[in-house]
Amino acid sequence: MARSLTLWPRTLFGIIEPGLLCWAYYTLLLDPKKFYLDHYPVAGPLSITQAPTFAPQSEILVLLLGNVYLLLALLALVCVWTPCRPVAIRYLLVVALADLGHIYAFYRVWGGTFWDFGQWNDLMWGNVGVSVFLHVNRLATVMGVFGSERG
Repeated sequence: MARSLTLWPRTLFGIIEPGLLCWAYYTLLLDPKKFYLDHYPVAGPLSITQAPTFAPQSEILVLLLGNVYLLLALLALVCVWTPCRPVAIRYLLVVALADLGHIYAFYRVWGGTFWDFGQWNDLMWGNVGVSVFLHVNRLATVMGVFGSERG
């Protein structure tokens, strides 16, 4: 079967990224409140009892975000493993644009703390650090840095 992407992009976007999205979905389902609270840095340890309220609206939004994670994982599988190169490339371009919005959301809320990498928690590294890594690799794939196979 002809492949639309070479080995590295196919592995990264067709196996690793969907796996990470499924892991994020799973973690979110295990403890939606912790997932919610970990999105913003705090000075010192913050116990769940000291945390801001977790309104039902917040829980709904967190669970809906999990649904988007699962959707993206499945969409990646379809678009990356297609033998049709234009579909894979357009998918990567659209998701590269979404990466920028994802990173900007954290920058906007974290403000000056955004650049203080020592303040970053695991969730911040996962959201921003991984998004930057994926974004660079998406653009490199689109530009043909990893070569190109035709489907």
